[in-house]
Amino acid sequence: MLTMDTVRRAAVFLEGRVRRTPLEHSAALTAHVGRNVYLKLENWQVTGSFKARGALYGLHRLMEEGHTHVATCSAGNHGKGLAWAGRVLGAEVTIFVPSSVDRSKERAMRTLGAHVEKSAYPGYDETEAWALRAAAERGLPFLSAYDDERIMAANGGSVALEVWEQLGRRDPVATFLFPVGGGGHAAGFSFAMQALCPDARFVAAQAAASPALKLSLERGEAVTELAAAETLAWGLEGGLGQGPFELLWGRDGHRNGHGNGNRRRVHHVALVTESAIRGAMRFMLDEHQMVIEGSAAVPVAACLAGDLGSTSPDAAPGSAPASAPARAPLVIFISGRNIDATTYLKAVEG
Repeated sequence: MLTMDTVRRAAVFLEGRVRRTPLEHSAALTAHVGRNVYLKLENWQVTGSFKARGALYGLHRLMEEGHTHVATCSAGNHGKGLAWAGRVLGAEVTIFVPSSVDRSKERAMRTLGAHVEKSAYPGYDETEAWALRAAAERGLPFLSAYDDERIMAANGGSVALEVWEQLGRRDPVATFLFPVGGGGHAAGFSFAMQALCPDARFVAAQAAASPALKLSLERGEAVTELAAAETLAWGLEGGLGQGPFELLWGRDGHRNGHGNGNRRRVHHVALVTESAIRGAMRFMLDEHQMVIEGSAAVPVAACLAGDLGSTSPDAAPGSAPASAPARAPLVIFISGRNIDATTYLKAVEG
């Protein structure tokens, strides 16, 4: 079970080892939505993505247990982060990737010294199942990209602690908007931020092509596998982790101050189209002169569409929508910048 002690231990380890990324005010998005919008720029992280945090901390913990060779499955950013972490910490890393992996990410993993094995499957879920079998056959510990408390603590929890300090604790009802794939960042971030600020609101954004979190909340159980989908947000494609689902649903047993141990940590899920993702990538280039990948553009697309509605933290799925106070700030998590040049140019020119 994830705890704030776990989050703080991860943050202490990462201090000085990864970048403390900026929280930057966006004048363009503020004008668009009519309230202050801030961007948490994890695209400026050391490997171009927040995944460096969890990869470094997770590998460190496994090495403490005596492991010197670790396996994982990745759509790209986690693998690049683990390849970098392996070089930094002196461990051997094997990364299993889908056949559709972004070329620049695959190239970076190999350049950093990782063993990269490409599956016959384009989708993440089929590739992960293959990777788990291969790792077990070889006797290698498997570091999940999302369904691991160490990953959630570092990728999400450590970011929440930074944002809380950067906001100056002056905005107790901020809304936080983030992309969701397997759910590790979203679960860790919302868990830690809710502990720091019980009135915070959380909006998740997903590609409409792969809506695992949306389906999970509607069904009341984790949709851990989805059919492979073609999307610019390939880092978010596939199912939701069981551990992240329990935290996002609020079934982890942490009391919320109202005598209820189950409190939802996602108040709304926005689904965005491929056209909206391309538009958000162009917007960030035009207005912020930033190259971001498709997965990072998903919450920006939700913001541009005004899809920020939320439900009461204790409400059941399907309850009437409510909104955070109009003057409350909005913090958007920008997850990464790693994208092949050809893919990026085609997206922003389309």
